[in-house]
Amino acid sequence: MKTEKRTTLRDLAAELKIHHSTVSRALKNDLRITSDLRQQVKEAAVRLGYKPDPMLSALMAYRSSNQAQQNKGALAWLTKYPTRNGWREFQNIDYFKGAARRAGELGYSLDEIWMREPGITPSRLTQILLSRNVQGLLIPPLPRARARLKLDWDHFAAVSFGSTIFWPQLHTVDSDHFHAMATILRKVKKMGYSHPGFVCLARTHEAIDRTWTAAFLAFQPSNRNKSAPLLVDRSLNFESFRIWFDKHKPDVIISHLEVVADWIKKLGLKIPKDIGFALAAKHNFSTRFSGVDECSERVGEAGVEMLVKMIHEGEKGIPVNRSSTLIQGDWIEGKTLRKL
Repeated sequence: MKTEKRTTLRDLAAELKIHHSTVSRALKNDLRITSDLRQQVKEAAVRLGYKPDPMLSALMAYRSSNQAQQNKGALAWLTKYPTRNGWREFQNIDYFKGAARRAGELGYSLDEIWMREPGITPSRLTQILLSRNVQGLLIPPLPRARARLKLDWDHFAAVSFGSTIFWPQLHTVDSDHFHAMATILRKVKKMGYSHPGFVCLARTHEAIDRTWTAAFLAFQPSNRNKSAPLLVDRSLNFESFRIWFDKHKPDVIISHLEVVADWIKKLGLKIPKDIGFALAAKHNFSTRFSGVDECSERVGEAGVEMLVKMIHEGEKGIPVNRSSTLIQGDWIEGKTLRKL
């Protein structure tokens, strides 16, 4: 059976009267090629029916993976906290650990860049990143939700962690917070708890785009007459917690704050004898608590893998169609829940 001849890069080059390496770079959105020429190449590729050879692509990937890893360039860890090290808290530390490890495995360095360095401007920062051969940007959660970041994004592939960036709308990777809360609620129900309560800082509530609360409310019985036992506050303290607890009397409390366990004890209650307690975001240092480990290092690894894939495919700038990758956490039995 006669097969049609596959259109190659050299065919496109001959059609456009340019070198085949220029065609390759244009298809990868290389900014060294003018936008007009990139568009001409893409239009010719569609017109002539060009498609990458999947077997050749697989072979090149195989050869690349079996070569000794050399430094291929730099990735930047962009932070914008009020202080240089302000980002080093909770899951951000684990995001960075996972990201730095995976970047090294793939032949990239991961450099911290503080966007509030004295005298820095968006144009100056762009120049610095380019001079350091930075090809991709990783942006951890920012100190406040709905933030805007100014940069010449067309030069870089970029991935953000979480939902704190309002603009630009970048590809994101995050923990699956909705799944985490749903897992906890199913677990406590199976153990016999019937009246769970949720305690959350408003800042965190907004930073994860209200997904914990959405899951918590979705699992409330439809026939419940009284309001759901939900405490979301910008300035949580023992007194506000005590008032809320006296009003709702939950038999198990879910929170991302370990201090809530101390407040429960301050009320004269024992965990888990008198009341259950579970962490919605359990980290490595939370050794005894029941809850969901968000696997934050794996989230960091996933961010790098997404970013490197974009670099390999020549994807730069603000995406037309934004995608999000969610990493599901692991249930940890702990010692703060019991079978009723």
